[in-house]
Amino acid sequence: MNRWQLVFAGMTTLVMLCGCAVRQEPPPVTIPGVAKRLTVLATELPCAEVSSIESVMIRYPAENLYRNGAILPGEEGLRCLEALAAWLKSVPQSRWQVVVNGEEGYGFDALDLAAKRQELLQRFFIRKGVAIRHWEWQTVAGQGEQMQLLQLKDSL
Repeated sequence: MNRWQLVFAGMTTLVMLCGCAVRQEPPPVTIPGVAKRLTVLATELPCAEVSSIESVMIRYPAENLYRNGAILPGEEGLRCLEALAAWLKSVPQSRWQVVVNGEEGYGFDALDLAAKRQELLQRFFIRKGVAIRHWEWQTVAGQGEQMQLLQLKDSL
């Protein structure tokens, strides 16, 4: 088997396992000072750094979701994405700018890595029932946050 067949087999297995996972959604609480009074998980989003000065920004620092150079999230990263998807479903009228990063120096083109992560994230969110139709997506190459979400002011 070549490398791509192994990646595809692993990706297929992960997608099938994600479909079987049981979701638990903790009760939301409100953050004062946010324009639309967005709700956040009472335990906060795992793995994320959240700030909300003018608009909500959610950042996932390096290796919180993916091992460097990996297309698929690790087990802990998948739990973080599950919590994020549950939270995003609780704020369906919000629009987001999502920046997905691909690291350089791991045998793949960094922008191709970011593009594949973006594609899989879009599929994941759609399967979880998150409305991503009006979101803005961007891919970047380099070190830093693996993913960043910024609430757009003109939320629907």
